[in-house]
Amino acid sequence: MTGYGFASAESEALRAAVQVRSLNHRFLDLTVHLSRSLTALEKDVKALVEARLSRGRVEVSVHAVFRDPEAEVVVASRPLVAGLVRALVEIKGAHGLAGEVTVSDVARFPGALEVIEGGLDEDRRRRVLALVEQALEGLEAMRHAEGGHLGADLLRALAAIEASAARIETLLEQSKAERRQALVEKARGLCAELGLEEQRLYGEVARLVDKQDVSEEVQRLRSHVALARGMVGADGGPCGKRLDFLAQELMREANTIGSKAASAPVVHEVVGLKSEIEKLREQVQNVE
Repeated sequence: MTGYGFASAESEALRAAVQVRSLNHRFLDLTVHLSRSLTALEKDVKALVEARLSRGRVEVSVHAVFRDPEAEVVVASRPLVAGLVRALVEIKGAHGLAGEVTVSDVARFPGALEVIEGGLDEDRRRRVLALVEQALEGLEAMRHAEGGHLGADLLRALAAIEASAARIETLLEQSKAERRQALVEKARGLCAELGLEEQRLYGEVARLVDKQDVSEEVQRLRSHVALARGMVGADGGPCGKRLDFLAQELMREANTIGSKAASAPVVHEVVGLKSEIEKLREQVQNVE
């Protein structure tokens, strides 16, 4: 599910911000962006996310600046400074400029001087990870709110699938006697024409009628719907992958029913059933 979480802190010793975004995805696809001073926290940040989320394309951005003048060191980028000095001297000579190259001329260039912050001690580590958890809580709250609306949509889709299965069963039951009678009359004509045994031919008629029976498939459809409805209504943790599997099984049963369909009304109803199952499968991709 989609979601967004944000947390920040600002004090004399720390200025930090954490953003967490998630988009729909079948599996957990996690990307972490950290300030250079926080590189050592990548493993810990990933562990916090994986403990809370199991699906989604998740992007975590953590930026922090530690304000500790005693622990900061200013260093010069020697290769960059050397290149700048050479370039300035060449410009001076090429254009006949007056004056000498000074420290202030070099220091104004970005990157010539760099501030190296102090190390990531345990207190700093703890405060940054606490912000990550706070942002994740905000993300989960948004995803939970979206999940409530999504659950209602899933229940409506399951009800539509169940109703379609019932209509198919009714249509097939109504036409069963007609199909049997038509086959019997045709069989009688063949018996008279070819001199076949009537009893054996009646057995074939019964077999053909039973071959088009979909009561087992409809029953399995209802069973899958009931199981999926229980997952949606329960509060037992992630169920997206299990719902995805059930949606595949529902489509499998619908395809079997379609292969047995022998009348236009049933075929039309099967098309509608597949459409409802496909809608369910699309929605299930958003479930944690």
